[in-house]
Amino acid sequence: MKTGFVALAVVMVVLASSCGTGEHVNVVLILTDTVRADHLSCYGYERNTSPHIDSLAVAGTLFEKCQGQASWTLPSMASIISGVAPVVHGAGRNSSGFHGISNDAPWLPLAFHRSGYRTAAFFNVMFMNEDFGFHRGFQHFDCRGVASGNSLRKAGPTVDDFLEWLDADDVNKPFFAAIHFYDPHIPYRAPEPYRSLYTDPEYAGDYGDTWGEGVTEMIDVNSGAVVPAQADLQNLMALYDGEITYMDSEIGRLLAELRARGLAENTIIVIVGDHGEEFLDHSGIEHGRTLYQETTHVPLIIAGPGFNEGGVVTQHVAQLDIAGTLAAAAGIEFTVFEPSQNLMEELDTTRDIPASGVLWRTQGDLVSIVSGDSKIIWSVEDDSMESFNLAADPLEREVLEPSEDQIQAAGYYWTTPPAGEAPLVDYSGTAARELRNLGYIR
Repeated sequence: MKTGFVALAVVMVVLASSCGTGEHVNVVLILTDTVRADHLSCYGYERNTSPHIDSLAVAGTLFEKCQGQASWTLPSMASIISGVAPVVHGAGRNSSGFHGISNDAPWLPLAFHRSGYRTAAFFNVMFMNEDFGFHRGFQHFDCRGVASGNSLRKAGPTVDDFLEWLDADDVNKPFFAAIHFYDPHIPYRAPEPYRSLYTDPEYAGDYGDTWGEGVTEMIDVNSGAVVPAQADLQNLMALYDGEITYMDSEIGRLLAELRARGLAENTIIVIVGDHGEEFLDHSGIEHGRTLYQETTHVPLIIAGPGFNEGGVVTQHVAQLDIAGTLAAAAGIEFTVFEPSQNLMEELDTTRDIPASGVLWRTQGDLVSIVSGDSKIIWSVEDDSMESFNLAADPLEREVLEPSEDQIQAAGYYWTTPPAGEAPLVDYSGTAARELRNLGYIR
C-alpha cells in the first residue's frame, strides 16, 4: 500500500489539449441521494429497481466498486463536485458545528463556467445551498428543501425544472448541469404506484412510510433501545426500493427528453450516489454513523463520448475521480489533486482511497482507507481500528488486525492540510430561512 497521500501539493492541470472528446460536449451530472449500489438491479439486486439506469450502464461504463468519500450528503457531494477528499475541502460537521466548502478548494462548475458553458444546478436539500458554498460557478442555481424528506421537490418536478431551463436562452451553447434526486432519503414515501410496488399489503406494523420523520425513532434503533423485527425491516427496504424505482423512472424520462432534443450523442451522463443506507447491516439504520460499505459503496455509471459501450470497471474507484474525469473529457482546465485519477486512463489499483466525516457520532470522527481489497476504519478519538479484506469478506463481518501500512495511510490522510479555511455555517439560521422560503414558517 502506498502511504504518500499527503503529497497533495503535486497537481496536474487538465488542459484543452488533453485527451478530451471535444470542447463542445455537454455534461449532465445526476446525483442520486442515499442510493446504495447493491439495491440497483445493474449491480445484481434481486428486484428490478433500476431499468433505466441499467440501460444507461449498457450504453456506457459501469464502475463496480466506487468508494464514497463520506457516509452523508454534505461532505460526499462536496467531494464529487470538487474532486478532493473531505479533509481538503472541509465541508462537513465537527465539534464546532457545520462547515461549508473552502473557497480555495477546486470547484468543477466554476471550471465549466469559465470555459463558456451554460451551468445549472437543481439541488433538493439545504446542505447543498449557497450557505455551504455549492452555488459557485452555477449561472442558474435552484436549491430547495431542508434536512428532511417532508418538504422537498420530488424527482418529477426536478426533471421538469431542468427541462424548462434546458429549453431557455442560449440553447446553442454547451451546458453543464448537476441534477440532484433526494427521493430515496428517509422517510421513504414515493408516489403511487411506486410506494406499494414492493411492499406486503398484509404488513400492519409501525415501520411504514412515515417512520423516520422523527429523529428519535432512528436514535432508538441506533442505540439498541429498539430492535425492528424482520418484517419491519423488510417493509422499510420495500419502501426504499420503491423510492429508487420512482427516481429511476424520472431519470428515464430525463434521458428520453435528451434524446428527443438530439442531445444524447454529444452529452456525457454521469449517475453517482453520494452515500448508501443502513438496514441493520451493522446494527444501525439510515446513514451518517459509520463508514462500512453499505454506506460508502455507491453506484457510478458514465455514458457518452469517451466511455465504452457496455464497459465494466472492476477496480476500486472514488467519487473524487469524477470531477477531473469530466474536465478531461470536456477538454477544460481544472486542477486535480492526488489521489484523484482520470477514469478514462489506466488506474492505479494500489492507491489509497479515503473516506471520513460522520454526522451521527458523538465520540469523535472516523477515517477509512481502501487500497485494493484492503480496508481500514480508524476511530480517531479512541484510536481503535478495524481492518477487512473486501474481496473475501464484502459484508465486513470478520475483523482483521490492521497492517502498519494501513495505519500509516489513515494517519497520513488525517493530517493532510486543508485547501483553505472551511467557513462555519449557522445551521439553525439556514434551516429557518429555507422553511420560510417554502412557506412553512413566517
